[in-house]
Amino acid sequence: MGKNFADELATNTTLTLENQIAIHFSSNCYPPIPQFMVAVAVEAINAYNEYDGSRIITLPAGVTFRDSKEVTAFEAIDNLRLDSWCTTDEEN
Repeated sequence: MGKNFADELATNTTLTLENQIAIHFSSNCYPPIPQFMVAVAVEAINAYNEYDGSRIITLPAGVTFRDSKEVTAFEAIDNLRLDSWCTTDEEN
């Protein structure tokens, strides 16, 4: 599991991005990441892939990151282990 499973999910064309992330959070992360964080993950991935990793993302009610109700796309990608869904210059 881990990185290899995330890479497989990210290249699965039969699942939506939301479904890929939901599976990653529930099956590939320990402890599992709550499903209400899927929207944050999708927003972070989209921001990163639009070359806007500094974009501020508002966290769901009751969630904080380092005492803040906001997180950058870079921080979300790093902490939610989303690098498998992030394109690089070679892929664009």
